Amino acid sequence: MKQKTYTLLTIGLVVLMIAAFGSCKRNTVGIPDPTGPSTLATILKLGASPNVIAAGLEQRQTAIVNAHLYNFDGSPLSGKTIHFEVRDAFGFKADYGNLDNSMTVVSKSTDGSGRVSVTYTGPLSSELDMADNFTLYVYAWVGWDGKEQISELCPIHIVGDVFADVDLEFELQAFPNILWVTSAGATSKIRGVYTYANGVPVVGRKVFFEIKRGPGQFEDGRVKTFVVTDANGVAEILYLSPTFAQLTAPETWVTIEGQPETDWVHIMDPYDPLDDPEKFWLHKDMDIKLIKGTGTK
Repeated sequence: MKQKTYTLLTIGLVVLMIAAFGSCKRNTVGIPDPTGPSTLATILKLGASPNVIAAGLEQRQTAIVNAHLYNFDGSPLSGKTIHFEVRDAFGFKADYGNLDNSMTVVSKSTDGSGRVSVTYTGPLSSELDMADNFTLYVYAWVGWDGKEQISELCPIHIVGDVFADVDLEFELQAFPNILWVTSAGATSKIRGVYTYANGVPVVGRKVFFEIKRGPGQFEDGRVKTFVVTDANGVAEILYLSPTFAQLTAPETWVTIEGQPETDWVHIMDPYDPLDDPEKFWLHKDMDIKLIKGTGTK
């Protein structure tokens, strides 16, 4: 795992950003009108899922930014327009990535629950003028009475190292890994966990699953398929065993392979006998044991 170092300047910029915008701040605060509601009792919450994405060589990663506008008593504020913009640590408009495929301010109205969301699409590594991690901010604000405005921001951390994909980890798991097979068969949840070496999930990538040996199939009826990783870097699929009557031996082993896609590009050196292309592919094999039951649960 590569260790990243951050200078005092970077920390200062983040502090400056937080101080400049604050959390759920207002541009002007006056005495509440005793005959009407006060915006001081209005809350805007903002969050991103995931809040860490990578700038890949070929594929862009995305994050969903969710906003929630409501009164202090929890009642939602629907039909209110929230404006969103991507900004840098100085508080200026950032040119990295976009919101809902727009490089400018995106405006959306809250639904009946006071919620609205936008999609942030991150940059490619070739679009960056730096080769390190950095942080962007999605800034959201709601216009209110007069000049008053409610605002909030949330950070999105960008893994900007063009060599980030070199530090990848993949784990393959089965829950359970020993199945008691009855007349209805048995199932196991197969999970591929795809992360960077620092624990950051790899989001929106395909994980290929294949039954390399033994009977059974996946829930989509195939023996070779794929699932896209979620916000936690997890891809899950259900393995379905044959039934009790279809098993001929008291015990049967099933081998399942998982392999995630990467951004790696490798050109094999024909003059290097140690240059094995297989080592440039992340993959794991896992065995599941099938025990022939009595034909009933």
